[in-house]
Amino acid sequence: MIETRNHILKTSLLLFLQKSYRDVTMQEIVKKTGLSKGAFYHYFTGKEELFREIVNLFFLMGRTDYSDYPRDSFRDFYRRYVDHIGQSFVKINEFTGIPDEEKISYNFFLILFEAITRFPEFLMIEREIYEADLAAWIRVIGEARKKGEIVSPLPDDRIASLFLQCTDGVFIRFINSDQTGSFSESLTGTFDALYTGLIPKESSPGSSGNPANPSDKP
Repeated sequence: MIETRNHILKTSLLLFLQKSYRDVTMQEIVKKTGLSKGAFYHYFTGKEELFREIVNLFFLMGRTDYSDYPRDSFRDFYRRYVDHIGQSFVKINEFTGIPDEEKISYNFFLILFEAITRFPEFLMIEREIYEADLAAWIRVIGEARKKGEIVSPLPDDRIASLFLQCTDGVFIRFINSDQTGSFSESLTGTFDALYTGLIPKESSPGSSGNPANPSDKP
């Protein structure tokens, strides 16, 4: 039963990637799955329930569990976050059968935008996820400031929001490019540049004994 349910979700997702929610019909979905109407409706009552399930999967795949993230180094923390984002793309592509690991279509996010527009509860979920992300980043940035790893006149919440908003900005630029390299590489480069502006001068690139040189490989 789980296999059949996943087959319906994958087939429907590929249709939603090609068309909008409005343009995909139940008749088309049922036909593409190869199931009878009776078999299909055993799993889903209609297009809206199916679409909601797909969007929920996206949110689950993208949600970050910070419980085992490094806390003794902000640099290690944000690099772990980059790895998580990259792996989230891999999971989405594996689910849909798209072979390229960190290549992802802008249409994936059009589905999320459409869901937020059509179903207000998804906007609330997105806000809850962002607030949880922000709180986790603020905590580790505060610890890094106390230890002297970073120095900045900016408050912790502003630094945290800067990194998180850069994630979205780099992603938009990445999917609008020819996608050479990986998104993880692009995001790591951006985060490293921001981090260089936060670390004390004696720890900056080119100084002796730099323990956190952003040019180091992860």
